[in-house]
Amino acid sequence: MAGVRNGAEGLRVLIIHAEIEAGERLLRSAARAGHIAYYAPDLRGAIALIARSIPDVIVAEREWLERNGRGLFSALRGCSPLPLVCPIEGDSTALAWERLARAWRAFQTWTSGEVLQVGPLAIDQARKQVIWRGHPVPVSPLQFKILTVLARRAGQVVPHADLVREVWGIEADDLEARELLKVHIRQIRKRLGLDPERGEVLVSVRGFGYMLAPPEEEG
Repeated sequence: MAGVRNGAEGLRVLIIHAEIEAGERLLRSAARAGHIAYYAPDLRGAIALIARSIPDVIVAEREWLERNGRGLFSALRGCSPLPLVCPIEGDSTALAWERLARAWRAFQTWTSGEVLQVGPLAIDQARKQVIWRGHPVPVSPLQFKILTVLARRAGQVVPHADLVREVWGIEADDLEARELLKVHIRQIRKRLGLDPERGEVLVSVRGFGYMLAPPEEEG
């Protein structure tokens, strides 16, 4: 159950796999990707490691998770922040660690309690609420995530493809990403009562992407 670390600080990853050889391969794979990885072959070992340090991500064999999920989630009750639990099939030594790290960042965004403020726009992560000029505005979960990603990079242009990757977790070329985002951006502006011609707060930078900018930065 020793930890393996390689290079710069990364995610704290707990790997749970009933087959020791497969678990150790995953352990080495995580370390090569720059994460701090720990391995446990069973529920007792996993609970002991969680008690010592709450992981950022738990990677567990799907069949094991189906048998032991109740015990694992009982052990996680009260943990703050909660780790992201990622079920895998079989060995999965080719696990896409970079994609998993993006999923964890999105998960942290979704579960954190901070309030992101961009001019008159506030995004309350704990209440999952968008507030515009002091009044709550109903948006869909996807639209909430779009605004959250933009708010975290307020004042910067977020390329279409980057925004789709952060929100949907998929790769898309610029044209596909623009089409996917277009309807959601239009609906967000409508709900906030924004004029797209003025580019108020939610700014479209033609040919590049979108940006949230407080009024004093609008051009």
